[in-house]
Amino acid sequence: MAIEGIAKTALLGVEMGMTLVLVTVGLTLIFGMMDVINFAHGSLYMLGAYFGLTVVTVTGNWWAALLVAPLLVGLLGGLIEYLSIRPLYGRNPLYHILLTFGFAIMLHGLVTEIWGGQVQNIATPSLLEGSVDLVLFSYPLFRLFLLGVSIAVTAALWVAMRRSDFGIVMRASAHDSEMVDALGTDVKRVFTAVFVLGSILAGLAGVLLGTSRAVDPGMAASIIIQAFAIVVIGGLGSYRGAVVGAFVVGMLNAFGPTFAPQFTDALLYLLMAAVLLVKPAGLFGTPEGA
Repeated sequence: MAIEGIAKTALLGVEMGMTLVLVTVGLTLIFGMMDVINFAHGSLYMLGAYFGLTVVTVTGNWWAALLVAPLLVGLLGGLIEYLSIRPLYGRNPLYHILLTFGFAIMLHGLVTEIWGGQVQNIATPSLLEGSVDLVLFSYPLFRLFLLGVSIAVTAALWVAMRRSDFGIVMRASAHDSEMVDALGTDVKRVFTAVFVLGSILAGLAGVLLGTSRAVDPGMAASIIIQAFAIVVIGGLGSYRGAVVGAFVVGMLNAFGPTFAPQFTDALLYLLMAAVLLVKPAGLFGTPEGA
């Protein structure tokens, strides 16, 4: 494989990894804060793509879709958390799993009924069409934009969690929600805000990946499998683990078809099994009781 091919595949791996971060970070924040395993997260990502498709179809403005679709998904996520998940806090996690799995099935059926089951595409904005010459190779401009947005959002979220007042409350609530509540902060509102944030990130990823790839009802199942694998590899509830895990899986997805095409589908699960054998809590997870 020539150096140009390796460099291009590596950039593709970084791009895949960073876009997976947008989905996985929301999933891991929701679990880390609320102990909720959200099986409907992939469906929220799918809805982001379909909402974006609808906005582009109606208005012809892709940038409006990039803004409106994630906000609509965030609103829906807030309603799901407030009306159905919130009453189940403190109960066996199996309740959350069954509830969110039910939402995933319902949303899949709803999307198929409204938009149909065929593969559709979100038109790339004219401003981001074409390719950019990167010395060794050319790369699609939209994919570079996708990479830039993913990096910017990931970095901004990291800074916000570390430096902002809300980020401090988030981390405190994750460690001792009862104490935070006793100090006068409504932890339930914090949980709702985190769920909305995770939903917005999923919706944003849906618009971006729906534009670079395709939009169909099966995209929810494919992304949630990868997202859960990344969370397990990086460590449940770990932001750093979600980022590192997504980067590793992105590289695996990029180089796997080139060097081990016959094992492409199995590589992710082999990696997950290997990590769990060495570190059962994941690369950056905290062992239970530690």
